[in-house]
Amino acid sequence: MRHLTLAALLISAPFSPALAQDPALNSTFGILNLQAGFSNDPNSVYLLAGGHMQRSFTDAASGDVCRGYFAEAPDFRVVYDATNGDDFSITAESYDDPVLLVNGPDGRWYCNDDTFGLDSAVTFEAPQSGTYDIWVGTYGDTQGEYPGAQLGFTALAPFEPQIRRSFFGEDDRVVLDPTQAPWNMIGLVEMQSGSCTGTLIGPDVVLTGGHCLVNLGEQDNPPLTFRAGYQNGSAVATSRVTGYHVPQMWRVAEQEGMDFGFFFLEQPLGEQLGWMEIGTLSQAELSAFANGNGPEILQAGYSADQPEVLTGNLSCPFVQLGPQNTLQHECDTVQGDSGSPLFVEDGDGYRIIGVESHTNFQPEQDFDMNVAMYVGNIVREFQALSGTQTGTAAMPAPVVK
Repeated sequence: MRHLTLAALLISAPFSPALAQDPALNSTFGILNLQAGFSNDPNSVYLLAGGHMQRSFTDAASGDVCRGYFAEAPDFRVVYDATNGDDFSITAESYDDPVLLVNGPDGRWYCNDDTFGLDSAVTFEAPQSGTYDIWVGTYGDTQGEYPGAQLGFTALAPFEPQIRRSFFGEDDRVVLDPTQAPWNMIGLVEMQSGSCTGTLIGPDVVLTGGHCLVNLGEQDNPPLTFRAGYQNGSAVATSRVTGYHVPQMWRVAEQEGMDFGFFFLEQPLGEQLGWMEIGTLSQAELSAFANGNGPEILQAGYSADQPEVLTGNLSCPFVQLGPQNTLQHECDTVQGDSGSPLFVEDGDGYRIIGVESHTNFQPEQDFDMNVAMYVGNIVREFQALSGTQTGTAAMPAPVVK
């Protein structure tokens, strides 16, 4: 998810794609032959997304208009045998808001932007046999950088396998009341491109995921607005963002354990709503988790499949503390939950013990592994910021427990 540059001419109406995207050219990242009923479902390949020219396309099935930066040659080509007539879906996943474009066997153009969060999918309900030429573009101008992307092919519902593996067999999320504590301390972070989840950890300080704001070799994606207790278009309280800070070791090396960031609010919403403390687990708490009777771990965020409501987990299984200040857990989280808090009740308040980061794919296991940033590094970074200049605003002196 990168911020947009309007240096190129913004094309407001569709035009003939033959002017730029040419199916007659060789595909850049390869070709795959698939027959309906293929056993390795979903079948995935990896490539680099984007291109230097912005183009607009109208989806032949829905009439929706998609706009993105695409390469001239197809990124990938699939020759598909649609013998049994099953649905055939093509998906594109990337951190940089992928836009999917397909030239089908019928010569028509199909496109999609944002089916599952920022990820895209095109589904052919009555697929034809033949050649599918595929481009994975980016919504924004990535300034000559080509972000990695995963292209998937499936006869299942788009993104169903990813969601099923993330939920450890059952989806235990519930819709929460964001007008009540502690859920009103959690909110939607609107960046220049896309959104994440964040949590008040001071009167005017919010904790979120580092990758929401900064990724190695790419331009920053500044946070613009924080909507505390967001639900269905409204919020309990809203503030403009005045500055932000991401650890240097995430900014320059994407070091594991450092995927977190802070930003600062124009309005001290915490004085109205309260905030959560940040603090490590005690040895007694870790021993209790090991014995299966540790404190309940709570989590809440704005999941990509339910982006307009705050959903969460009321009792997440704790797995273990991983290497480099990570926390492995089995909260049911998906894209959009990035930056969301894992926290416990602490007396009459709440203590954040982790910040959601990413999912490790484990194809040899029944389920993938969700990984949060453990708060050890977060506490140290937060303490070090006291009285320093960060982003465009000065950090107030924090009280950290």
